Amino acid sequence: MKKLRDLFGLPVLITGTGAQIGEVQEVIVDLEQAAVRGIMLAGANWFANSQGIVFEDVFRVGRDAIMLRAEYALRELTPAMMQGTVHYLGTLMDKQIYTDTGLSLGILMDALYDDITGEIKAYEVSDGLITDLLYGRKIMPLPQAQVVGQDKLIVPDTMTNLLIPESKKV
Repeated sequence: MKKLRDLFGLPVLITGTGAQIGEVQEVIVDLEQAAVRGIMLAGANWFANSQGIVFEDVFRVGRDAIMLRAEYALRELTPAMMQGTVHYLGTLMDKQIYTDTGLSLGILMDALYDDITGEIKAYEVSDGLITDLLYGRKIMPLPQAQVVGQDKLIVPDTMTNLLIPESKKV
């Protein structure tokens, strides 16, 4: 599994020509379907800043670049154009996570996903800088139900028992 934050800044290249059509500026995720839905690009078009790629059109997500088979995959794309509970990844990160019983679990730092299917598998949770340095971050499986607030994320109380240290993740 890979981290979604690692996509930011990656160049997007066409496999047939090697042309770069932009860099990853933002990632669109669907929390109901637990999937990456799209990738927003910076520098793709001087006149439109809502240019992106639907994740299904991505050929490969590599360590150093995202590869497309053809430039026609680039289109106007915003979360409002998609069905479901879609969000920009940047608006989800750094939110405080609470259980529905009022227990703070930490801060949402990243999401882990399958780079082939785009399925979001888990959240990476921080308890603070000192705890991260001493014990590492924790991994929490993606909750079945969650509420995304302005600056908080509410998850079921059962998620408390499912937090595991990052060093023990699968």
